[in-house]
Amino acid sequence: MAELAPTGNGEAGDGHEWVYDPEDAFDEAVAVVADVVEQVGCTRVVLDGFSNGAAFAATVACRGETFGDTLVGVVVDDPPPDEGVVDCAPAPGVARALYWTGALDEQAQAGADCDDVGWTCAGGRLLGLDAYAEALGVEVQDSPYDEHRWYRDAPEIEAWLAA
Repeated sequence: MAELAPTGNGEAGDGHEWVYDPEDAFDEAVAVVADVVEQVGCTRVVLDGFSNGAAFAATVACRGETFGDTLVGVVVDDPPPDEGVVDCAPAPGVARALYWTGALDEQAQAGADCDDVGWTCAGGRLLGLDAYAEALGVEVQDSPYDEHRWYRDAPEIEAWLAA
């Protein structure tokens, strides 16, 4: 199993981010991942996204992207619960898991403006965690962390790749 880590398609502060709204930005972000999948020759892919990367990964799954039928699962870890999952229609066979630390509870309220909380997200407003999970078609699972920290070794990753 190889871990590939594209850094996004945008710059944020002193780091990188995934910009996936509007549509042309989404297409650009998907192309970044697709290029890595193709260059490496991956045959089974799990997107394991954290924070902004998690919301992008969820949006990818909900738009039915499969990276040439290689995508088997998406781990969505502590995302901004944004509108990228509205009308979610994942491709058959693409599993999804959602982890939440609770550290973003105060900012992640339904109806909150993404700009007001300083988050890059789709649609400009947050759905709130419960509506986000429902749209994504999953139950919220507790992260082993209570601070905004990536659960990099979620058990689904290995299980989905081995299946």
